[in-house]
Amino acid sequence: MTRITVKTLAVFIAVGLTGIAHAYGGSIVGWGSNSDDQLADIPTGSDYTTVASNYANVYALTTSGSIAAWGYDSDGQVSNTPTGLGFQSIAAGNFNGFALAANGSIAAWGDNTYGQISNKPTGPGYTAVAGGYYAGFALTSDGSIVGWGRHDSGQLTNIPTGTGYTKIASNYANVYALTTSGSIAAWGYDSDGQVSNTPTGLGFQSIAAGELNAFALAADGSIAAWGDSTYGLLDVPTGNDFVAIAAGNYSAYALRLDGSIAAWGYDGDMEVTGTPSSGVYGAVAGGYAAGFAITAAAVPEPSTYAMALAGLACGGSVVFRRRSAR
Repeated sequence: MTRITVKTLAVFIAVGLTGIAHAYGGSIVGWGSNSDDQLADIPTGSDYTTVASNYANVYALTTSGSIAAWGYDSDGQVSNTPTGLGFQSIAAGNFNGFALAANGSIAAWGDNTYGQISNKPTGPGYTAVAGGYYAGFALTSDGSIVGWGRHDSGQLTNIPTGTGYTKIASNYANVYALTTSGSIAAWGYDSDGQVSNTPTGLGFQSIAAGELNAFALAADGSIAAWGDSTYGLLDVPTGNDFVAIAAGNYSAYALRLDGSIAAWGYDGDMEVTGTPSSGVYGAVAGGYAAGFAITAAAVPEPSTYAMALAGLACGGSVVFRRRSAR
């Protein structure tokens, strides 16, 4: 018999909703603004593993690697979503979608004003992708960073050099990357200290970018926040039981070890108070005045898939957010 335990859920989330977790999908829930049917058009089904949003365009990945898309579709960021199977990860730009194919090549669709599609890197072997404000970012197989698209705030010209980066996140024109040692590199737009106040030190596990702020998950399960303090965004929930973080434009979310969701920040569209107060979730994402989560499916006890875990190098997924409309 399969069942969920706290220990099993921790493994489910820690896998980053890639690899093994692709075998165990859940259903999508959403709350907050429905300005562009980002709630009304949530797809049904229970085979989703990952969700990403930025403005009001939302994407979800299924266990088979197909991509569902819904919400705001001004530039084909929904209707031009690629079909087919085998995609490994998804990311949302403000008017774009990005995905990594099975061979590590990058798919891009939607707006192309600043070359977000035509200037994307070619070839296989990329390991992570993130969307920003008319821009995209990716990690190569050696952990170096590439970027393309708009670069009015140094988000392309100030990309850190070197290798060994493992995760990347962006929202407006602020960009963050995590190294193998858990230090955070930050560059781009710095109106509120969202770059210059990035915490130093090692051991951070994941990063998430809000519009004018950012969040990081420390090794002890606590949350760090910096940048704009409007709407209480820096008043992060206390505790050491958090396993994942996500950011919307002016709201933020964190998953606890027990699968519950903490929310804080702007609540004008109930993107905080509308957060589910019950249930068990395995993924969470923030969008434009809205939040999304995927229910955690029952998965086998860790001992039943220990062999599958052996040798799996899992990177983890980070959440990508939004920016106001043009």
